[in-house]
Amino acid sequence: MDHADVVVVGAGYAGLSAARALRAAGREIVVLEAAGRVGGRALTERIGDDWAVDLGAQWISGGHTRFAALAQEYGAETYAAPADGANLLVEGAVRRPFAGARPPLPPLVLVVLAQAMWRIERLAARIDLARPWATPGADRLDAMTAATWLRRNLPERRARHLAEVMIGEELCVDVGSVSMLALLTTIRAAGGVEAGVTAETVTRLFVDGADGPARAIAAELGDALRLNAPVAAIQQVAEGLSVRGEFGEVRAAQVIVALPPALAGRIAYDPPLPAARDHLTQRMPMGSVLKAFAVYERPFWRDDRLTGQALNLHDPVPVTFDATRPGGPGCLGALVPGRAAHRLAALSAGERRAMIIGSLVRAFGYAARDPIDFREKVWADDPYTRGGYGAFFPPGVLTSIGSALRQPIGAIHWAGSETATEWTGYIEGAIRSGERAAAEVLAEYRVTAVG
Repeated sequence: MDHADVVVVGAGYAGLSAARALRAAGREIVVLEAAGRVGGRALTERIGDDWAVDLGAQWISGGHTRFAALAQEYGAETYAAPADGANLLVEGAVRRPFAGARPPLPPLVLVVLAQAMWRIERLAARIDLARPWATPGADRLDAMTAATWLRRNLPERRARHLAEVMIGEELCVDVGSVSMLALLTTIRAAGGVEAGVTAETVTRLFVDGADGPARAIAAELGDALRLNAPVAAIQQVAEGLSVRGEFGEVRAAQVIVALPPALAGRIAYDPPLPAARDHLTQRMPMGSVLKAFAVYERPFWRDDRLTGQALNLHDPVPVTFDATRPGGPGCLGALVPGRAAHRLAALSAGERRAMIIGSLVRAFGYAARDPIDFREKVWADDPYTRGGYGAFFPPGVLTSIGSALRQPIGAIHWAGSETATEWTGYIEGAIRSGERAAAEVLAEYRVTAVG
C-alpha cells in the first residue's frame, strides 16, 4: 500500500495542472492514469520525418492565457494558423471561395443569420457562469433544445442549416440533443459567439504538438505519475480515502477526480455518491467527434491561394483546415462531429478513409485523391475518453442537478474541462479546472491546520 497527501485521477491537462499546483505547494501526490500516455483529449502522432499531427485538441487562441503560460514555460513553440488566401464554401458540386468569416450566401440568409447570432450573443451575455441554473429565464431555456430555439428564431432554411453546422462542429453534438441553456453557457464561457461558435479567435497551433506541455509536466512528476493504472474504486477509510485498482492501493487525505463526468461515474464509490452527483454522471453523455488528417508531399491548395479551410454544408465532413507545420509536408485536417461521426465510426477503416478523401476532393480537387499518409482518431472508441470534445447537457439537466458538477463531496474534488467556468471544452478550461481543484484541496489543508 502507498500513501500520499493527494491522489489525482487522470493525467489529462486538468489532472496534470492540479498535480503541478499541489506539488508546488509542497504536497505529496500520486497521479493515476488509465491510459499508457498523458494528455487526455490531446494526442499527437508523428508522420514522415517526425512531423506532428494532433489527433485531439490542437489550437490555442489569444484568450488561452493559462495554456500560453505553460507553453512558454516549457518552450512549446507555436505558429500562426494559415490565413492567407480564400476559404471555401462547398454546397454539393458548387464550391465558392470567400475571404473572412462571412460565407458567400444570399444577403437575406446572412441578415437572418446575423440577427439570430445577435440574439444568441445577448442571451449568452446574461448567463451566470458560476451558476447558470440561476440565470433569469434558465428554466425556459433549459427546457428546450438548441434545435427548437433555432427553428423559432431562424425561419430561413439555409441560415438555420448553417447555424446548425457551426454549433454542431463546436459542441460535437447535434443541436436537437443539447439544451439551449447549455449552448448559451458554452458560448459565454468562450467569450461570446465569435469565439464560441465561429472560432474567430483561433490563431495558433503547436509546432511539436499540443500535448508537448503535458509531456513536459509528466517528466517533472517522475515516479509520482503512474500510467496504465485505471482506478476502479474510491472508498472512505479511517485514515482518509483508499484509491484502488489493478495497480494496487493508494491511500490519501484527498482525491481529485479529473475525468469527464461519464467516466468518473464508472468508478465505484463507498459510500455511494449523493443522488444528484450520481444522476449527473448518468445524464452528461460525451459528444462524438472523428478527426482525420490526409498528408501530401506539399500543401498544393496554396497554389490556388486557398487557406485549406472549407465549410461543407451537405457532406459527412463539414469542416476542413490546414494543419501543415512550417517546412513540413502538406496536411489537411477533417473534423466530423455528432451524428455524422457515429455514422462514419460504424464503417470500416477503408470506407471511412474513402468518405473523408472524397470530401477533400470535392473541396480541393483531384490533387487531394492520393495522400501519402492518412491518420484518424475515432474518439468515441477510445476506452478512456468515449467521445469528444467534451460532455454536454441535454435539456433539463443543468437546472435540476447542474449544481453538482463542481461541488466537492467530502474529500473528493472534481476537475476536467467540463467543470470549467471559462473555456469549457478547451485545453484552457481543463488547465483552469485543475488549478481550481488544487486550490480547493489546499484550502482544506489550511482549514484543517487552523482547526
